[in-house]
Amino acid sequence: MPATPYNAQHLAGDTWVVPGLTNAGFIDGLVIDTCEDEAPFAGVAVERLVITHGHADHFAIGHVLRDAGARVAVARDDAALVENPDINIRGMFSWAKPGDFLTTKLFRGTPCPVDEYLEDFTDERAEVIGLPGHTLGHCGFLTRDGVLFTGDALYLTSLWERHPLPYAIDPGQVAASLRRISEIECEWVVPAHGYPVTREEAHGHVEHHLAQLAEIEQLLLDELREAMTTEQAIALVSQRRGLRENPASYWLAVTTVKGFLGDLLNRGAIEFYVHEHAGWWRTAK
Repeated sequence: MPATPYNAQHLAGDTWVVPGLTNAGFIDGLVIDTCEDEAPFAGVAVERLVITHGHADHFAIGHVLRDAGARVAVARDDAALVENPDINIRGMFSWAKPGDFLTTKLFRGTPCPVDEYLEDFTDERAEVIGLPGHTLGHCGFLTRDGVLFTGDALYLTSLWERHPLPYAIDPGQVAASLRRISEIECEWVVPAHGYPVTREEAHGHVEHHLAQLAEIEQLLLDELREAMTTEQAIALVSQRRGLRENPASYWLAVTTVKGFLGDLLNRGAIEFYVHEHAGWWRTAK
């Protein structure tokens, strides 16, 4: 029986990274998130799977590992998304049912039962680090070897070229989580999409991520001096950020832009009103 996944890359101590479309972590039978392929884990003893958040690309083979004996843990706020991925899809459409044509594959996945909540999680191999914003219950994990797995809380600078408007439900929480990442004592930082970086290198990526959030926020504050509908605000941000014009990009942008609008509204920076049965936003006077 292999001790580690066959393609795992050693990072520090007993901590390994299993590369894929989503990077997974492995430390003595504890798996952090999953890659998209079950082959690396064939024959590997997995006792526990912890999931950073409830998007399907992070628990793609969770059901396979659980069927093989692993216990699955995720934060309470994201547990239902893992057990029923359709909730993510419904949520994007205000609980209406969309057709498959309108649904991003990142939210479609195989349901996986959850055995325990991260709020009750204790394990000497890794510590839970709350990093909400991408989802309500998003968490990172700091292994005993000083390796921080950040899930989707941090985008490396190079990733912004392909994904100029990362999905987020609460940009204010995203910013707070990024600052927390900078404060954590660790040796390595492993984002879910990208490659491992040293803590020193991670600071630059965190600052870039924060600067991008600030740029999007300032765009809205500037342009909303003339009132816009919700749809106009979504189109504005999508165009300025250079998003591809397709249904999946549009619907991801809907949630993210509304997240920015909601955050600015809560801070009193913009106003909302209804006119001619449409929602309008404008910079506060």
